[in-house]
Amino acid sequence: MSLRRALVALVALLGAPAALAAPPQRIVTLTPHLTELVFAAGAGERLVGTIDMSDYPAAAKRVPRIGDVDRLDPERLLAARPDLVLVWGDGQPADQRALLARLGLPVLNIEQHSLADVPATLERLGRVLGTEAIAGPAARELSARIEALRARYSGARRLRVFYQVWSTPLYTLGGRHIATEMLRLCGADNAFADQTTSAFVVDEEAVYARDPDVIALAGTAAENAEWLKRWQGRAPLRAVSSGNVITLDPDLVNRMGPRIVDGTQQLCERLAVRRAALDAAHR
Repeated sequence: MSLRRALVALVALLGAPAALAAPPQRIVTLTPHLTELVFAAGAGERLVGTIDMSDYPAAAKRVPRIGDVDRLDPERLLAARPDLVLVWGDGQPADQRALLARLGLPVLNIEQHSLADVPATLERLGRVLGTEAIAGPAARELSARIEALRARYSGARRLRVFYQVWSTPLYTLGGRHIATEMLRLCGADNAFADQTTSAFVVDEEAVYARDPDVIALAGTAAENAEWLKRWQGRAPLRAVSSGNVITLDPDLVNRMGPRIVDGTQQLCERLAVRRAALDAAHR
């Protein structure tokens, strides 16, 4: 077995690149949020490859592209000569994981399912990359912000929210998705939290039946405008007719990077405005 393959095997066995002789210096990320995490951990200058959608921070736009969310270019990937490839655990397409295995590249799987996983990942990257002095304080700040939001909204009156991520077909998120945790932290409940599927198609009748207090639209500005127009063209839904529709920045609420705390704060603050409006209407 070659030295390279031996290192790859040891990395896979340990679940982390601790077996490498030194912190990785040539890093490839296969999702935008992992790119953001590497920059936040203080190792952005070591990125030698990423995918097309990695656009934050601004310096991420200058990192060479080795493919997009659907397809990786094996030649570009090998030309980058990475000593570590960061992948999003079970969120990474199976064919991409298979490609990395065939190429024999050292891989670190990053599993993230909750808000707490984000600062935990940041701390982990600090250890792996040798940037604990930067990653540690950044992780603690994120954790403190999450707990501050939790404390602020813990006693808020509960709101039932329909969380929309696509319109045609109508898509929402279930109880296992991090959006449900974000809503709960903000003093709200996902109208479809009882569904265990992460993301799924839902018919309009089911939304009407659950009669949400608020609709949250998590698309681009153009998408949100179109989705709201569609709702306004249907039979009156209480949340729509009363103006209790909020819009969210998808880059903040959909990416499992440090900015998801900004997205959670945005969600909480916009729900608080709608909660106040509902309370005033009932007085």
